[in-house]
Amino acid sequence: MGHRHPRLAAAYLTCVVGIGAAVWVSAQGTPPADATVFRLYLLGHEVGLETDTQSLVAGGRHFASTFAYSDRGASVRLTASLDAGVDLAPRHLVVRGQTSRDGAVDSEVTVNAGRVRVRDGQNTTEADLSGKAIFPIDGYAPIGVQEQLIRYWRSRGRPAEIASGTAGAITITSRADEQVDIRGKTVPLERLAIDGAVWGRETAWVEPGGNLAALTTWAGGLPFEAVREGYQSRLDPFLEEVIRDRIFDLDRLAEDAPPDQAAGVALVGATVIDGTRRPPIPNATVIIRGDRIDGVGPSSRVRPPADLPTVDVHGMTIIAGLWDMHAHMSQIDWAPVYLASGVTTVRDVGGEMAFLTGVRDAIAAGAAPGPRMLLAGLIDGPGPQAFGAVLAGTADEGRQAVRHYKDEGFRQIDIYSHVTPAVAKAIAADAHRLGMSVTGHVPDGMTAEQALDVGFDQIEQVPIDAGSNGTAWSTLVALFVRHRTVLDPTVSWNELVQRAAGSPVSSVQPRVTRLPPSLARMIGGLTGTSSDAAAAHARLLDTLHGVRSALALGVKVVAGTDQGVPGFSLQRELELYVEGGMSPLEALQTATSVPAQIMKLDDSGTVEGGKRADLVVLTGNPLDNIANIGTAKWVVANGKLYDCAKLWRGAGFKDK
Repeated sequence: MGHRHPRLAAAYLTCVVGIGAAVWVSAQGTPPADATVFRLYLLGHEVGLETDTQSLVAGGRHFASTFAYSDRGASVRLTASLDAGVDLAPRHLVVRGQTSRDGAVDSEVTVNAGRVRVRDGQNTTEADLSGKAIFPIDGYAPIGVQEQLIRYWRSRGRPAEIASGTAGAITITSRADEQVDIRGKTVPLERLAIDGAVWGRETAWVEPGGNLAALTTWAGGLPFEAVREGYQSRLDPFLEEVIRDRIFDLDRLAEDAPPDQAAGVALVGATVIDGTRRPPIPNATVIIRGDRIDGVGPSSRVRPPADLPTVDVHGMTIIAGLWDMHAHMSQIDWAPVYLASGVTTVRDVGGEMAFLTGVRDAIAAGAAPGPRMLLAGLIDGPGPQAFGAVLAGTADEGRQAVRHYKDEGFRQIDIYSHVTPAVAKAIAADAHRLGMSVTGHVPDGMTAEQALDVGFDQIEQVPIDAGSNGTAWSTLVALFVRHRTVLDPTVSWNELVQRAAGSPVSSVQPRVTRLPPSLARMIGGLTGTSSDAAAAHARLLDTLHGVRSALALGVKVVAGTDQGVPGFSLQRELELYVEGGMSPLEALQTATSVPAQIMKLDDSGTVEGGKRADLVVLTGNPLDNIANIGTAKWVVANGKLYDCAKLWRGAGFKDK
């Protein structure tokens, strides 16, 4: 691949790796001598441990798991127990606790003669699954339950599907047999792909006897790894194999969801909202050749060329392709979903380097359907609350990290919460010297004003309702204007979390019900940050009004989502901006022309001749109702026309 995993990229930095695990060893005590221990990693940084034990009981076996890690200071703890027969036939599963710092689970599954009873919080359902392979599992954690799932699958002759009881069918497929060296000993492993336990394909390595050596998965949508004690030295080679598999899978997506037109097309009859302040063009024609818009204007003046196919789009609306400026595209499953929802460019602000660069390059080369990816390299300070694997405790370490990201083709640096002011200043200065811009959250030891002074070009999730650490919002906005700093509010993610606390956000619900079972399960497990739903919603409205006031005073605002649901969350972000007082056109521009300007990609972001051919064909007009942003019928990405319905179906989403 020619790319290094971030753990390798950061090898020359003074990185504090393993502190989180040490903390949890102390908290959990010494594991029993016969226990299985998995070391847990989030974004390549070791954060905790899972301890699994098993015992023989009357007529079967009892498995118990204690799963615990620290994510940026938040304690994530989960316990589980599984009772099964001597033949591994499951009887009873109980899982309680956190699966991520924003996600919770409280479930109980009982299997009896093919009937499955599921208690999910306060709700209970029953189903007759007689004749099917059944193994209860609820998400990626604990890892030990996935180990028993694989043992069950093997013992039952590797069935094509296994009913999980909680979120739908699970499929396991063998990808390769391999030999690995562990402390001078050759160990045979089988590499497996697991689909359905979470949204996104997991990879597992299993010994011949059934012991799980390692698992790569996602915690709250972020890359997460579990490695059996003794296999730690294999983490980077394991991840290199995962990246190769994912690029192969991405290539297969191109075969399963080919574009309807790839060599040029004329879109005839739609109203064109070009993204500037010019009025919409009714009954217009847009001509696309290669990856460029070759012409756009009234159909009476712009005629479809005889050598291009035409698509009748009368009664529809064409806008520029949408941008998500705060994304974490951690898995290839997101790629077709972004396109299906009209998102043609994403800025990733924190992921595993080798995966991101590999997928970015594959999409850019036209090998697979997906949005153009712009990368911001995450840098955090060292310590037990660090996020990611590239850490900088000194100015020199910060500069080394910036240069490495630059060499890998990253456009920005993303400074995170534990970088000190002096290190942040050195990072920003070196990034600017190399032609990169700087974004990020305001670090914990700094105010927003100090972040502007040290060189932040963009700030994510400014606490508007909190007055930015005591400074009046209007005063801070004036500083944004003076420094020409960009605001990335990211309010849709906060709303999703508030929904979990009971906030009135019913407009989200129709979209959430369309999700694949495993993704719906993850979103349904989000935990609310406030027990007072009305107060939480009032704070959200305060934030939205603050965003609108900043825009009115000249602050550039870009739309981002910070995970959430790909595509859907960006659509909701724009709806919230309008709810807060923006016009529909202003909201559209936060996800089209403004981010193109900010990222210095002025050949994008509007529907004009000579621009990059990234477009969305909507069945409704978003200037009439911003909710029509969710009516994409076709999307054009880098000149290729895709049918959105085909992309949705290929990604496992339900029809509208």
